Amino acid sequence: MKVIKQLLPALCATLLAAPQVQAGDGEITLIHMGDVHGHMVPRANVRSDTTGRMEGGLARMYTKIKQLRKDATYNNINHTLLINTGDTLQGSGEALFSRGQVMIDVLNMFAIDAATPGNWDYLYGPVRFEETFKGTATTAPLANWRGLAANLYYATQFDPAAVCGVTDVNGNKLKRVLPPYMIKQVGNVKVGILSMSTARAIAAIGPKVTAGFKFTDGTVEYPCYVDVLRNQEKVDIVVMTSELEMSRDIKLAETFAGVDVILNADMHERTTAPIITSKGTRIVEEGQDGTVIGEIEIAVSGGVIIKFDWHEHVITDQIAEDKIITAKVAAVRKPYLMGSFVAGQKVTVGGNTTTLLRPVDEIIAFTQIPLHRSNFMNEDMPGVVEGSSHDLIVDAMRWGSKSSGAALRGFRYSTHIRAGGAITMEDIYHYIPVAAKLGRSPTACGFDMKLQVEQSTDGTFNPDPNKWTGGWMFAYSNASFDLDACAGYLNDGATERGTNIRVGGVLVDPLDKFDPANNRCMSGVASFTVSGYWYADDPNTLNNCPQCRGRLIETVKADGTIVTAYDPALGTGNVALDSSTLLDVTESVVQYLRAPASDGGIGGLVTSSNLQLHRINVKRLPNINPFPFNVVQPLIGATLATCPPKP
Repeated sequence: MKVIKQLLPALCATLLAAPQVQAGDGEITLIHMGDVHGHMVPRANVRSDTTGRMEGGLARMYTKIKQLRKDATYNNINHTLLINTGDTLQGSGEALFSRGQVMIDVLNMFAIDAATPGNWDYLYGPVRFEETFKGTATTAPLANWRGLAANLYYATQFDPAAVCGVTDVNGNKLKRVLPPYMIKQVGNVKVGILSMSTARAIAAIGPKVTAGFKFTDGTVEYPCYVDVLRNQEKVDIVVMTSELEMSRDIKLAETFAGVDVILNADMHERTTAPIITSKGTRIVEEGQDGTVIGEIEIAVSGGVIIKFDWHEHVITDQIAEDKIITAKVAAVRKPYLMGSFVAGQKVTVGGNTTTLLRPVDEIIAFTQIPLHRSNFMNEDMPGVVEGSSHDLIVDAMRWGSKSSGAALRGFRYSTHIRAGGAITMEDIYHYIPVAAKLGRSPTACGFDMKLQVEQSTDGTFNPDPNKWTGGWMFAYSNASFDLDACAGYLNDGATERGTNIRVGGVLVDPLDKFDPANNRCMSGVASFTVSGYWYADDPNTLNNCPQCRGRLIETVKADGTIVTAYDPALGTGNVALDSSTLLDVTESVVQYLRAPASDGGIGGLVTSSNLQLHRINVKRLPNINPFPFNVVQPLIGATLATCPPKP
């Protein structure tokens, strides 16, 4: 007691001198995940940033999340917010045939604080989207992740009280599908979380998967809601969660001030250091497939950020699996695995009904070379241009449709398979998780090939990200060309991005258009047959190709028979066509991998001899990188700052 009495004056002086904690003072940790793309279990990483271990897996992700929450819990307050930034429900066979339910069931156990829907989260149609993220007046949403989206509207529903939004052509204020933002109190820090969903929906699938929805690019909502959050809600910090594409967000954050942190997804870039814009906004993204969890430690004083530390946590097999999540993953995957496989599972996407024909863990073939599409811009065969996985798939499409050539959209999602590894059905569904059927058109000419190459390149490298079409460049089978991705943007005399275009080794005339009156190319040469993705909801095109519309479109039945899907003479699709009888692109890949070389197949083993790479001869890319990490796709496109001189 005597000692305490002696210390009391000093203790009182210390307490009186210590600053009092005020509103707006404190610490917060943001835990960021995104672009998981249906990956429930670990996968390899064969890119140059590999750890040499298996990476990802929901059970290991959750272990890391639990640790970060524990580390940031003190004074009985959890100072973390777990954010999921989209493209979660699509990307695997299990996700496809459950319409995302397997991911919902597991991630509902994660206690996610806020989520932004990604473009691929709309894959299963508007009704399923609302069931998942919105619910009804009497039912909660299936995903308890608190979905937000400031730039997602009903195209024909109105809300006169809506703010910070857009109108239809008659000036009616459109109604939002989801709340635009939320407020979270973390200790003494008031956090405003603004959300932006995709600006472009799903370009590759028919229009019905997002029918009734309207998306914007965020240029109206971003500054308006910053003002609402700062001046009306009086938040201390503003965090934006976004699936707009990082490039669009860089442009927004360089134009408008007020957002402290942007948590990105969609482009699958792996920011090993945050981007800091001229307005002071920090931007990060966590790669793909659940291989990285981001941790952002923020200290706030008087509503001002005084400390910002970002940590990248690569999820490897050095992290123990959480036992509860492991058990849940095993339970939801059980109907898809050998020994417990449930036959006859079906799903319908874009009007295409498809059936799961075999367990996802069945081995289909083996490979002597790594299969992926993910290399950085400064590496050989950069993923933005080409990848071994896409080359294999597009070859299978050409083989299965008996076509002269084939084209496949450059989807950013995929997976990695090591050299010497097995190719499973699960891997094939990671590459093609969209229920696409194999279609073809026998009426392609040189002009079509030239236009497609130019559009694909422009939609990938244009300096204005609002003109991007989503994803990377198309993949091609039995075709090649020279690529100058900087041409036409720099006023250096180069104007054509794709030149020396060949199909089957034969140079095509880029001015040779199709002549429908004579059913041939205008030059008099025969047209060639090209294959691509086909959807019953949009039967008069392939790969959502505008110039294909109005021409003969065919599709392939499961037995290999070629049938008419759209007849231009009749101006209608084949109404008798049953999509469930058609060849799914995944099955075309299976058959191609297993077919003997004598039948033009792979013969069960992918090698450097039967899979030709470097189909696109790169002359110039915008590969001067101004950012503090390697990029897969140039984040500001082809500009004077990113393009080397013309060779």
